[in-house]
Amino acid sequence: MPTPSPSTRTRPHRHTPLPARAAALLLLLTAPAWSPPAAAATAPVAVAAADGRVEPADDRARRSAGIPAEARAAASVADVALPVVIGGAVGVLAGYGYVRRTRRSRTRTLRTGAESAAAPAASAPPEPAVQGGGALTRLRARTGRGDVPVLELEARAGAALVAADDCVHTSREELGFAEARFGAAAVQGFARAVRGAETEVAAVFALLHDAGEPPAEGTPPGPGRIAVLHDVLDRCRAVGRRLDAEAEEFDRLRALEDGTGVPEALTVAEQRFRALTGRVGASEANLAAIGARYAPSAVMTVSGQVELAKERLVFATSRLNRSRQTGDLGDPVAAALHLRAAEGAISQVAALVNGVDRLSAELAEADEAIPQAFEAAFARVGKEPLAALRAEVDKGACDPLDVLRRVVRTATTAVPLPEAEPPGEDDALFPAAVLVARCSAAAAEDYVGAHRGAVGVRARVRLAEAHRLLGRAVQERAPEDARDADGLARQARRLAEEDVRAYRDAYGPRGGGVGGAVLGGVLLGGGADGGPPGSFGGPATRGRRGSTTAPRETDPGGITP
Repeated sequence: MPTPSPSTRTRPHRHTPLPARAAALLLLLTAPAWSPPAAAATAPVAVAAADGRVEPADDRARRSAGIPAEARAAASVADVALPVVIGGAVGVLAGYGYVRRTRRSRTRTLRTGAESAAAPAASAPPEPAVQGGGALTRLRARTGRGDVPVLELEARAGAALVAADDCVHTSREELGFAEARFGAAAVQGFARAVRGAETEVAAVFALLHDAGEPPAEGTPPGPGRIAVLHDVLDRCRAVGRRLDAEAEEFDRLRALEDGTGVPEALTVAEQRFRALTGRVGASEANLAAIGARYAPSAVMTVSGQVELAKERLVFATSRLNRSRQTGDLGDPVAAALHLRAAEGAISQVAALVNGVDRLSAELAEADEAIPQAFEAAFARVGKEPLAALRAEVDKGACDPLDVLRRVVRTATTAVPLPEAEPPGEDDALFPAAVLVARCSAAAAEDYVGAHRGAVGVRARVRLAEAHRLLGRAVQERAPEDARDADGLARQARRLAEEDVRAYRDAYGPRGGGVGGAVLGGVLLGGGADGGPPGSFGGPATRGRRGSTTAPRETDPGGITP
């Protein structure tokens, strides 16, 4: 049906506004008070009194009726004031009616325009509901970026930061293989991009740490935390875009998919694999030696790492063989996929083996530092607070790192002696505190790196803060910062272990093979084959070497910019 022109449209009936109708009714009801009827025209008019004054007829009638003079004066004032008051009220009501009608007309116009503009969005899917929790838990963070449930916003920010951290880690790993093949000069630009992304991720971790823990269940967050979560999402997307922008050029450098770069890349990976195979056996013997020399708690941080390294070696062996076979069959895309999976496993083997060998050296260094640390602590707080620990050490085998940790904690928290001098450049407590914190942070880093597929944002935030405090402790020679860094690193390790236990409860043991590779973040998950391997790039490109499964979500934050 054609739309009628403005001249032919039926104009809607205009209803008289309610305030105007009320004003008219008031005028009718009060008419006798201020507008005399026609019969009043014959009423007596004013006459002159005996003293020459002109006396209104109403006053003369009231005087004749015996009404006192004060009452007659008040009645005269009322006769004048009442019409003025009523006229003012009528004017106010009429003005209010006009303003209200104008605003209503303007609101209808704006609403019509808004509804027309919002019509295309009416078919958009609604935001997913938050399951569980009370009304306050389902509080929505109303900002200019949309209406997002707070719990969902927390989850998206955490997932985005975890994904950004994994992208940096994977990019750094593959960059190492490219540098071994082409040299540092050829990968200088890519290395700069990875360093920039790594710095930004560390800053975002610090931002989230400074914002504190999420509010307790049933407690609404403040607007400051909501702003922080949106900032986390924005900055993680920026990190991802920066790495994604380098992925295509990086692939051209490695030339894996076109087949020309696979043979040389396989040679580099196989060389590293053979070197690590020999080191795993040596690390196993080293672990047995330090376990016999020190207390059992001394080797707890690397317990199981040799077995995990062996599992990753088995997985790497399988993928290296498949990469060479598919390359020989003329399928460079499949060859590149299997090669990247093997490279990721090889990188984890190197980290696990390095962790065992590093702990052996750190325990020996800590054992040598114990006497000097005790002397420095005695000079600061006296022997009494450390007497029990000293007797424990004298009994025999101990955990040197734990002994140093307890010495540093006592010396930095107990009341110092009145005669104690400020620590100088040769203070033995500072290097002891740094050694303990460095060992704890490195052990937590190794564990998180070997279980990246399961470790969430809480552990990573604390680990990043531990690294930050450790750097500040070294720069400012502050043993208190080193002590706090050690505590945060140990918290990160405990939280990471909780995440891994929860993951295994949900998905099974996930030992070696594909399951272990997914748990370790070598494969990104998503199907029976473990999904694609992680590659250099951001969230949109790190899974580009596909598998038989559907691609992963490219925006872990889940909120459209």
